[in-house]
Amino acid sequence: MLSNETRSIIKSTVPVLEDHGVTITSAFYKNLFEAHPELLNIFNHANQAQGRQQTALAKAVYAAAVHIDDLAEIMPAIIQIAHKHVSLGVKPEHYPIVGEHLLKAMKEVLGDAATDDIIDAWAEAYSVIADAFIDMEKNMYRKTAAQENGCAGKRLDVF
Repeated sequence: MLSNETRSIIKSTVPVLEDHGVTITSAFYKNLFEAHPELLNIFNHANQAQGRQQTALAKAVYAAAVHIDDLAEIMPAIIQIAHKHVSLGVKPEHYPIVGEHLLKAMKEVLGDAATDDIIDAWAEAYSVIADAFIDMEKNMYRKTAAQENGCAGKRLDVF
């Protein structure tokens, strides 16, 4: 559960995310792939080259900020994204890497405007959202493994 202060700080970033979201996510992907080239195979290279992935992530971060008081509002998007993550083999250990680089990109793009309070609030919010994804994806992997002719446990090593 996020504190009122954290939710307030996150909501205060909505206009900035609206204006600079794609710049932040572009920096995020650039830095992520430089630091972790092994993650390149998880992302669609055409979507990266055309900026669709950066835009999609920017919209997701923006939606999380807008709906921080009631994240259930973005649950349909979380479910859709989680299905995609499962199809690509996203693992729980990927989330801290993504979170680290997303926060660094915010700081890089926004400079001094990304105060410690803002970065700390986003770190807390990211943790809550990442946990929601991890839990949902864990259940999806289990359901897939349990299906006849499913992955028969091949992805259970993810958890």
